Amino acid sequence: MWREFFRFDLRYQLRQPLLWLATAVLGGMAFASAGSTSVRIGTGPGGIGNVHLNAPVVIANQLGVLSMISMLLVTVFVAGAVLRDSETGMADLLYATPLRKRDYLFGRFLAGFAVCLLVFSAITLAMMAGASLPSVDPERLGAFSLWPYAWSFGVLVVPNLLFVAALLMLLAALTRSMIAVYAGVVAVIVLWAVAAALGAGNGSAGGGAPVAALLDPFGVRVLARLTRYFSAAQLNTELPPLSGLLLANRLLWSGTALAMLGATVALFRPQRAGTAGRRFGKAQPQAPAAVALRVPPVPRTAPRFDAWTGAAQAWHLLRFDLRSTVRSLPFLVMLLLALANFVANYSIGGMRFDSVPYPLTRLMLEELIGSTDAVLVLVLLFYSGELVHRDRQLKVADVSDATPLPGWVPLLAKAGALGAVVLVFLGAGALVAVAMQLFKGGAPVELGLYVQGTLISAAYFVIAAIALLALQALAHHKYLGYLLGATLLGSGDVLGLEHRLLSFGSLPPLAYSDLNGYGHYLRGWCWFAAYWMLFAAALLFLAQAFRVRGPAPGWRARLAAGLRGLRGGSGLGLALSVAALAAVGGWIFYNTNVLNRYESHDAALDSAADYEKRYRGFLELPNPSVTAVRADVAIFPAEQRVRIAGSYQLRNDSGAPLDTLRIQLDPAAHTELVQLPPHAVALDDARHGVRVLELREPLAPGASLTFAFRVEVESAGFTNSGAPGPVNQNGTLFTSESFFPKFGYVQAREIEDRAERRKRGLGEPHRMPKLDDVSARRSNYWKLFGFDADLVDFETTVSTSADQVAIAPGQLVKSWEEKGRRFFHYRMDRPILPFFVFQSGRWEVAQGEWNGVPIRVHHDRKHAYNVGSMIKGAERALDYDSANFGPYPYRDVRITEFPLYQQYARSFPGIIPFSESLGFISDLRDPGGVDHVFYVTAHEVSHQWWGDQVIAANTQGSMMVTESVAEYAALMTVEKEFGAEKTRHLLRYDLDQYLAGRGKELVEEQPLVSVENQVYIGYRKGSMVFYRLREEIGEAALNRALKGFVSAHRFQTGSYITSRDLLQAIRAETPADKQELLTDLFERIVLYDNRVSAAGAKQRADGQWDVTLQLHLAKLQADGKGQETVRSYDEPVELAVFGPAGEVLLREKRRLAGGDTSVTVTVKDRPAEVGVDPYNLLIDRMPSDNRKQVSVQ
Repeated sequence: MWREFFRFDLRYQLRQPLLWLATAVLGGMAFASAGSTSVRIGTGPGGIGNVHLNAPVVIANQLGVLSMISMLLVTVFVAGAVLRDSETGMADLLYATPLRKRDYLFGRFLAGFAVCLLVFSAITLAMMAGASLPSVDPERLGAFSLWPYAWSFGVLVVPNLLFVAALLMLLAALTRSMIAVYAGVVAVIVLWAVAAALGAGNGSAGGGAPVAALLDPFGVRVLARLTRYFSAAQLNTELPPLSGLLLANRLLWSGTALAMLGATVALFRPQRAGTAGRRFGKAQPQAPAAVALRVPPVPRTAPRFDAWTGAAQAWHLLRFDLRSTVRSLPFLVMLLLALANFVANYSIGGMRFDSVPYPLTRLMLEELIGSTDAVLVLVLLFYSGELVHRDRQLKVADVSDATPLPGWVPLLAKAGALGAVVLVFLGAGALVAVAMQLFKGGAPVELGLYVQGTLISAAYFVIAAIALLALQALAHHKYLGYLLGATLLGSGDVLGLEHRLLSFGSLPPLAYSDLNGYGHYLRGWCWFAAYWMLFAAALLFLAQAFRVRGPAPGWRARLAAGLRGLRGGSGLGLALSVAALAAVGGWIFYNTNVLNRYESHDAALDSAADYEKRYRGFLELPNPSVTAVRADVAIFPAEQRVRIAGSYQLRNDSGAPLDTLRIQLDPAAHTELVQLPPHAVALDDARHGVRVLELREPLAPGASLTFAFRVEVESAGFTNSGAPGPVNQNGTLFTSESFFPKFGYVQAREIEDRAERRKRGLGEPHRMPKLDDVSARRSNYWKLFGFDADLVDFETTVSTSADQVAIAPGQLVKSWEEKGRRFFHYRMDRPILPFFVFQSGRWEVAQGEWNGVPIRVHHDRKHAYNVGSMIKGAERALDYDSANFGPYPYRDVRITEFPLYQQYARSFPGIIPFSESLGFISDLRDPGGVDHVFYVTAHEVSHQWWGDQVIAANTQGSMMVTESVAEYAALMTVEKEFGAEKTRHLLRYDLDQYLAGRGKELVEEQPLVSVENQVYIGYRKGSMVFYRLREEIGEAALNRALKGFVSAHRFQTGSYITSRDLLQAIRAETPADKQELLTDLFERIVLYDNRVSAAGAKQRADGQWDVTLQLHLAKLQADGKGQETVRSYDEPVELAVFGPAGEVLLREKRRLAGGDTSVTVTVKDRPAEVGVDPYNLLIDRMPSDNRKQVSVQ
């Protein structure tokens, strides 16, 4: 009999237009994403750098994510099949027949499941076709293979669809409620989100706990975990083996699906729809006996149908719809699930190095929205359909439609109710956030900010609620309305629409800073919010005109009725909404595209390509050297305006007469050149900020001239991106990189991505000059950014508003007030690099001292939490660095806080600007955690030697000289203060980031000595290499090499040093038997694949324990693309045995051969765990398998 149900349902589903519409939408998404990086599905690496668009892992990721998105399909085709009988009134008749429930349920389940598989077969074919388009850059594609599609379909898609279908079938069969099914969808999403939070693995090599991988019902997180450390070559050719965690995950959720199908058959009770309460043990009330009633006479009334009556009716219906929604069990379940996700994400998630911030109100609001937004969108999507179609489902639509209600009343009431649901949802979340703040402690509860932040966050959801409700009314079909709503919500991201006037509901990011509040950025946000609110209102008026009352007519009759409806109030409202929408949109366009420069991502790349094609030739042409900088800088925080009157002293060091000045100006600023020798303007390219002047009298070799300029920077209107600018009401920060004129060519503006370069007719990415390029040693690293200068004399006067302090490099000569403004005169007492910072803000100042050098921390009054760690970190770094590298060259150390719009800390001579989000608010109360504020401060202080005193040439390896050694110095400072275990924690984070970064490489991975602005190498690998070198040759020998290098090259200019010079100095202090190790560490890309396959222990007669380790040891050398070759393994490897409490029972090195080998060691106490390279000093590509629990015989 099940075959009859299967055939009937299959024919029914295949006749539904919704099936083919959904197939077209999802297939179109898959088709577009397979052949382009503009349309993205998921966050996989496809098309990035060296990873192919059709790489196996990319295909698997996209199909896995699409199977998650398809939960709406499963809801319609599987759960809807069970509920259809109840909704159509066929249930009572059907259940009265002697059907077998197993046949009934399986027939319908299999039909719905088959339809879902059919849709995904079409999606898979669409992906294949998209990757085969002739328009796709062939360099972005690998060889076609059917295997990745088949693997992904069988391993991910089928189990995922089976699990979701079984769950929703169970809920539909037991509850006979579509809302309960929706709650199940939300529960699955929350489960996936919690698994994602558990598996975040902040800084721990291995990527989170294995339990998190098992909890992911879709397998996408498992896939990401297993391929996290894949190189580009592996991503392009390999899939993870179907074993271990992946196999366990797939079996777990497939088994769960089968169990739920069995539970569905066991628990389902075919019965009349009205008796469902008995399934849960609730007896139905007996009808009361008939009682004769005396009906009093009804008084005569005079009905009134005016606007006040309509408003009262709308208010009554709004309250009814709101109460029925927020009191419904499915809504409460979805709300509790969202709040549970919020609590879990806050409790599990964190910042760098597994540390979490203090529970500041702004952070609680950010976490609340980030954790609940997906659930709230689903609530709005589902309840928009339920509210619009409820009367029809309850079969009272004919009655309600016949009541003397104005047509606008029900729709307005439902829109208002759905908007109020948003406020209830977010309000409940805010209450939980307050409770969590009070429980966690340490931060004040800002109720005003909660109200403000909740209302701002609610804006998008209210806009979405109104639009979704309008689409449901227009569609007059619940599931078609769902599809239209989901398409509208996702259209901007899927289609790559970047202008916020075109991407539905797109509002500029609006970050709250404790220093600057919402600042002047709120103005632009309000205009965009008004624009999209008007768009939603226009949709609502259109829906009202076409809303069906009574029996549904055909589409021609409905169209005619809708056109008639537009002649009344709905048409007037629509016209006014569209007119207001056009007016607001025009004002936004004027601000974003006229007052400001708008460029799409592709247009910005086109502009960068055009800049390179036009001006790349400037790179090798001579430029004057800047020898002195004077600047009067006036900052106007309230107006977001800066005025600079500056001058350079230029000298011709080229050795030949200089007759041309090639000047690079900031296109966002108005720059006027006010003092120059007689000249002619040969080129003025305002778009790229390039101006070329031809001097009438060439500048002789060794001669100098004064180059004076004025720069005006002001904030005009608002931008499309909403990206914060450098000048703020409180917390201004900008550098000479932003507004000051430069000379020559700015290589940092070039496109690095190979594919994007090919698309625009450019060649291979230009690499940094090679280490053996002698000419490149004449310039330092800052030439990359247009600063072709050595050390400069620097002096500045900075003015700001009367309530703020201005900061710049140098010693404060004097400060004064004049005409309601404060002035600060700074002068450097020694030449510095031509890169300087200007800041203005209202701060409190905390002070420390090191050997007579004052240490000042300028911070917001709310952010005193970690000021002590910053001061201590600076003191200890000054101790270590001055003892091991040489004297500190400046008179003070100033750490200055700036708003969270930029998240970094950066070192300038004597000044370290520090983002408020990076360390000022980190919660360091856990004694077992790492004080990363101390660590980052120590790193930045170390740059006062490595980067300021030792200046690298503009060649490969410059990052090794500056960042790698600064990382090493910071690690040593942490180890001296807190011990080796804290250092190992930081090194595990570095190892994770390095291994994960290799697969994201845009051009080519380089050995450390040749690193090219590759953060994952210069910072992460660099710290590990120097720390291991210190373990191998000793800290004293390594520091002798570094100190001698600083002494020999302190403030050296003219011919700058390279990483090869530094490596040569290290070689001089390294024993002969370690020289090959140096080559491996610095000049090759060497990885290890060491693991403990098994470990057993047996107690001897004398009470000691023999511990046998089954090991696999391998050493690999990779090229820049990640292709690996096996190297001979002939070096000592560290072995360790640990006790039950983690105590070290044995730690020793043994020289072992590569491959599979067995080692037996003896310890005195009972072992619990063993390890090979247990502290991950080697760069092991899978560090999580270096330890194993001991099996005791």
